[in-house]
Amino acid sequence: MPDVSKVISFTDAAEVKQCGRNTLYRAVEDGRLNDIEVGSRRMLVEDEKWDAFEPESVGLRAQKSNNGDSEEPS
Repeated sequence: MPDVSKVISFTDAAEVKQCGRNTLYRAVEDGRLNDIEVGSRRMLVEDEKWDAFEPESVGLRAQKSNNGDSEEPS
């Protein structure tokens, strides 16, 4: 069992990692992050996987932010 002395909500984690909560849920599903159930809530465990996690930029929003301006090139 992982050390669960430090946990963070999915909402707070999304702010820290600058990604969406769905990205974090997918990361848990594919084993890139660990979570536990605290009462009726799922919380992320701040462990070595958390420290190493870098969200991948995919999708339309990420493409717009990676391209900088939303203006068309001339």
